Amino acid sequence: MKYSLSLSVLALFVFGSCLDSSEEDLDLEAPTVSVAAASSAIAPTHFSDISAEASAIPLSFSVADENGISEIVLESHNGFDGHVHGRSRNNDFILFRYRHTILSEDLTDPFYFETQGDADPTIFLDERNPLMPEGFLPLAGPYHFSIRAVDVSGNETSYNDNSTYHTTINLQRHYAPQVQITGVDRANGSVLGSVQRNEAHEASSDIVFLWVSVITPDPSSPQREGDFKAEWLWGESNWPHQFRLDSGAPLSNSRTIDLGELLSDEPAIRSMSDADRLRVWAEDENGNITVKTF
Repeated sequence: MKYSLSLSVLALFVFGSCLDSSEEDLDLEAPTVSVAAASSAIAPTHFSDISAEASAIPLSFSVADENGISEIVLESHNGFDGHVHGRSRNNDFILFRYRHTILSEDLTDPFYFETQGDADPTIFLDERNPLMPEGFLPLAGPYHFSIRAVDVSGNETSYNDNSTYHTTINLQRHYAPQVQITGVDRANGSVLGSVQRNEAHEASSDIVFLWVSVITPDPSSPQREGDFKAEWLWGESNWPHQFRLDSGAPLSNSRTIDLGELLSDEPAIRSMSDADRLRVWAEDENGNITVKTF
């Protein structure tokens, strides 16, 4: 009886040891998306402005996984409307899109990848991008961008814990509204600057919507714009948005807008701290958007 009990205890111990060992070997960690060795930040950076002259967007990042990388997915899509369907009024324009997948067989090192010069994926803004047909102009505006990775065990980076790198990039174009801010006068609660149609460009159109806001960034969440302290709207947007109204007071001028005339003696501007930001979102009739943060 004692002999039988000893065997049972021994078997239970061996089974428990095997279970512990298998649990220890189980891979539950998603790949790590981080900076490239020679860089100080992932590019494109959070809320980076892509200049009107740019024909491509710089990429810089690394992905590592101790058990092996299965795939890396780079993707960009429209962020104009909080994922609510919008519209463009001119068929010469097209929403910018980009998608590229790096598979395990494309990797020199199965456990580590980093961007290294011109041989790596490039985010083209013209017909070199297979999702951008020749002859169309990309709509200017804010676009979502992400770097997602999956390892050989099926573990995938996530938006919930920010292991998937995700941000917004602002694509500037010469035919979109031109936003210029020369200063924010907190003492008088006013903004010095203008929004203008670039009439020298044949693809430009009249300004139809203006959204100005005061935002307090959250340093712990750089992928988010932050908390909106105040906002003002004029005109009517092409892009229905789930986080704001789609229209405001009528615009008095569709070609040249003096921000000082619209925003003066505003308590929210008077109370801006050094950490706060003023954001201007200007939209034209064709659906192009210019976003500038000051």
